[in-house]
Amino acid sequence: MRNILLLVLIIWLSLQLNGQQNNTLFLMHNLPQANIVNPAVAIKCKWFVGVPGIGSTHINAYSTGFSLNDILVPQSNDSLHFEIDDALQKFGSTEIVATQTHLSLLSVGYKTGQNYFTFGVNEKVNSYTILNKNALLLVHGGNTQFEGQKTSMNGTRPNAIHYREYALGWARQMDEKLSFGIRFKLLFGKSNIYTKPIDLSLYTDPNTFETFVSGSGEIYTSLPVDVRREPDGKLANMNWQQDISRRDYLMNTGNVGFGADFGFVYQMNEKTTLSGSLLDMGYINWKKDAYRMSSSGSLDITTQAIEDGLSNLDDVTDSLRNVFTPRIDNESYLSPLVPAIYLGISHTLNSWLNAGAVFHTEAYQNRLHPSFTFSGNAAITKNIYGSASYTLQNGEYNNLGAGIGAKFGILHLHAVSDNIPAFFDLGAAQSINLRFGVALLFGCGKEKKKRTRDDNGIRALPCFTDPYKSKADKQRRRKR
Repeated sequence: MRNILLLVLIIWLSLQLNGQQNNTLFLMHNLPQANIVNPAVAIKCKWFVGVPGIGSTHINAYSTGFSLNDILVPQSNDSLHFEIDDALQKFGSTEIVATQTHLSLLSVGYKTGQNYFTFGVNEKVNSYTILNKNALLLVHGGNTQFEGQKTSMNGTRPNAIHYREYALGWARQMDEKLSFGIRFKLLFGKSNIYTKPIDLSLYTDPNTFETFVSGSGEIYTSLPVDVRREPDGKLANMNWQQDISRRDYLMNTGNVGFGADFGFVYQMNEKTTLSGSLLDMGYINWKKDAYRMSSSGSLDITTQAIEDGLSNLDDVTDSLRNVFTPRIDNESYLSPLVPAIYLGISHTLNSWLNAGAVFHTEAYQNRLHPSFTFSGNAAITKNIYGSASYTLQNGEYNNLGAGIGAKFGILHLHAVSDNIPAFFDLGAAQSINLRFGVALLFGCGKEKKKRTRDDNGIRALPCFTDPYKSKADKQRRRKR
């Protein structure tokens, strides 16, 4: 009964909150790349080598509040018009727009005894922006709609990061039931925009129409830019550095950080496996071209200023600029990674099929963004295995996913997505993700000489049947 109540609670959280994920891969322990989302998962072969540049590529984008079709409206002349009315109707108080692009430059795995060692070099570019509905309504429709009320536009914050990751991992079969994995990561930041929550409020008097604006905020950046300041220290302008080369940017080692991943796989009984991981615990210390921009103040915009501004906006915009133009200072800072949690359970149904469920959440500034996935994982043929999944996320219920892995000699291919329908109508999708790659596996022949099970309880591929079971049955019959 306790397990049922826990499952109901997880599903309820997934329906109430928004999130994004790459869950289909998590329970596909036959894929060597499953180690990416759970460092405790080990391969059954001696060597794993990801093809440089295409060993594993991950692309993900999602919006919790709207799709492209909500903001790009077709016109009669076959052009697209930007319109946010439909999108704003779907907005909650705040919504999130995020993207992830991860490229594996190098990945190697080596198994010896009960230990599995991995090393990888990965390029990662992530963006994560929180949008406040009231701020968008103000920009889109003006302040008339807020007359007589104090309107909060707190929480708006753009964030983006590009960094390179050098990761060294170790997984070990601790005993017959438990496997544990850990991965340490050395990080080198290339560029970053890190925004603390912006406080902004507005009040428009319903009788005089005078508008009072107050706000404060801090934005930290580490970008290849040249900055010019006013005499009072405020920002005059910011331009991209003209003399920086692509090589100088990509090989920048001035911003160092550290991270760690943890994972486990626990064989509860012969048919049921529990697994989990905690990823991206860490930070980057930004020092090169690092700036802090801070702004705070208040402004009373009179009715006369607004009326004058209707014909000449310079009066109003100049006042806003004078009050809220940020002060900019050279200052190093820390930006955290976004931790992610995976928790999955799988149950073997027969010798070639199991079913499972995965709960995934990311924790960004104490806010959870969970999702929940049901999946079935199967050996399709001797050398091909796959997965089908259904995911609850972003308030959507049409997220049908699939994954496939194929082994041809030493060549191993994989492709995984949690939302296949999105590829047939990108404009209507609120989330899309894809992970694919090519690897080489060596030293896999030994797995045919002994009885083995993967972490899900399914016998190690490519064997469908268990010849050792048949042999054991014959021996028992002889003893009888």
